[in-house]
Amino acid sequence: MSENFPDHPAALSSTPTDLSLLLRPAPPGAPTDMVRMHPRNGYLLWADLPPVLVLGSSGGSGATTTALGIAGAAAYDYGEHSPVVVDATTTGGDLAARGCDTIDAAGTVQSWLNMAHRSLPSTVIDSCGENSSGVGVLPRGPEALPRRETYSSVHRDLIEAGCLPVYDGGAPVTSRMVAPLLCDSRISLVITLAARPDAVNRLKPALIWLDDNYSQYHLAEAVIVVTRQHPKDGPLVTEHVRKYLGDVVRAVAEIPYDTHLGAGGPVSWRRLAPPTRAAYRQLVNLLR
Repeated sequence: MSENFPDHPAALSSTPTDLSLLLRPAPPGAPTDMVRMHPRNGYLLWADLPPVLVLGSSGGSGATTTALGIAGAAAYDYGEHSPVVVDATTTGGDLAARGCDTIDAAGTVQSWLNMAHRSLPSTVIDSCGENSSGVGVLPRGPEALPRRETYSSVHRDLIEAGCLPVYDGGAPVTSRMVAPLLCDSRISLVITLAARPDAVNRLKPALIWLDDNYSQYHLAEAVIVVTRQHPKDGPLVTEHVRKYLGDVVRAVAEIPYDTHLGAGGPVSWRRLAPPTRAAYRQLVNLLR
């Protein structure tokens, strides 16, 4: 590496004796690939917060609220200018009902895909609803995507518009809708898990399917988020997941029970309890 890039500040001064050292994940904020940028000698770095795909290990695991929490923390606390939560469920979920606490969405993923110049920021804004934290919300209808479009083209156009997409993929993880997003290694993967013993049992087949279809290396970059959805939910589920899966995935995080989330209405960042906001901030830091 030092011979190919002798002027790089992170060049190795000596050859490591253990090859496994080269296979370790790069620390947060470090370049993962040293790519020369012409005409100057520069190097590509990851963005502060990459696009995120949130999948539920089962129904009712908190995928929608977790996607909104990640986007809210990115917009409100970290200065990300254009986070957009996108409904990537099979037939459309309750993202609009939970996410639009300021302005209802004027369009859907389907209607936006039918618009001319859809990669313009103004076109995206015209289709999105709005959250009080400054997050855009793009729901989807039950009909199929137009003209054989996929979420790969959705992602491409949102990135071109300068947005930070956070996808609410819902459940199950085997949904064909999210397959193009799972195939993109630049999109971080979050798997939500309700803090219940039965939900833990349903997590295993979901992880096995991801391992079989996308390899252990893909799963190793995932973050499992345990969501407490009842006041009596304790830390036992999170401790259990950390004990048995902590070495399999990138990290295990927890979102505490919050009466505002439990009410089932639109989610407002300012109305979340301080421990809940802190948990979403910690989750954002795990994804950076």
